[in-house]
Amino acid sequence: MYPYNYKMGQTIQTNVEGVSVDRGFIAHYHIPGEDAPPASSDGVLPATNLGAETQEITAGITNPAVPRNIRIDGNVDGITGKVKITGTNFAGKVITEEIQANGTTAKDGNLAFRTVTKIELPIQDHTPAQQTETIQVTKGCSTAGDITVTITATTLLGEESGAQVTVTLSATEHDTAAKVATAIVEALNEDDVISAVFTASVTGVGEDTVTLTANEPAANDSSLAIAVTAGSTGVTFGSSTNGTSGVPYDKISVGWGDKLGLPYFLTHNTVLAAYLNNTLEATAATVTVDANDLENNTIDLHSDLNGTAVDIYLIV
Repeated sequence: MYPYNYKMGQTIQTNVEGVSVDRGFIAHYHIPGEDAPPASSDGVLPATNLGAETQEITAGITNPAVPRNIRIDGNVDGITGKVKITGTNFAGKVITEEIQANGTTAKDGNLAFRTVTKIELPIQDHTPAQQTETIQVTKGCSTAGDITVTITATTLLGEESGAQVTVTLSATEHDTAAKVATAIVEALNEDDVISAVFTASVTGVGEDTVTLTANEPAANDSSLAIAVTAGSTGVTFGSSTNGTSGVPYDKISVGWGDKLGLPYFLTHNTVLAAYLNNTLEATAATVTVDANDLENNTIDLHSDLNGTAVDIYLIV
């Protein structure tokens, strides 16, 4: 019989006549290094936007190489919803587990999943919003000349732009406030760096206000401002004014933790030794056992998994 079946009811004698005991076997479970990468917050599913309704995701999922517990992680504080994982255990039985998010703190499940077939994401805790900034043109152009507009956005524009981008445009004598606002909007939208992050528009009752709107919901950038130098054109402006505060999408990613699934139903901890990269773990691993549900039988080495081989020796 191959492979060998250790559960054939084999017994061995003792030193007491008429008393026999079950025969035990030492099993060696080897996991190659490439199948034991470090714990990951997004190895199963990259960060995904939450919405106003729950989502069921069945595509774009990457399974752990060997059965492992599942980890979820949020991108902002205040995410509290439950993520429901559906998949299979080591033996191919369908299993489910719910893991509650805790903001940006990674949360680990307990069950060892061989495959993940469906991920149910909760609704968002925060409503995403695109940040806005406005400035009003309060007086039109009396003398033709150049107007310089500087956009400051330390976070949104980033280091590549030096956190500031400046555009220059020409104003024509007798241009109204509305025409100046329109010219500024066109110049801002024609700049590749600015337009990659913001969209400018003309707003206000008199169509004399420039509104800058972030293209995507993102964390509020308190430095966002519009500054204008009008030279001798006679154009005047109000103050740069904060509008809608930016709120990023709630996102949750799904990965795997450091708990490895064991291919045995265990009634108690029979692990004798665990090796990582051929080195004996000096501190015993944490072993969870369950005689009925295979997915509850897991081992968590004292050392973090690091992409090197794992060898586990246990009595079965």
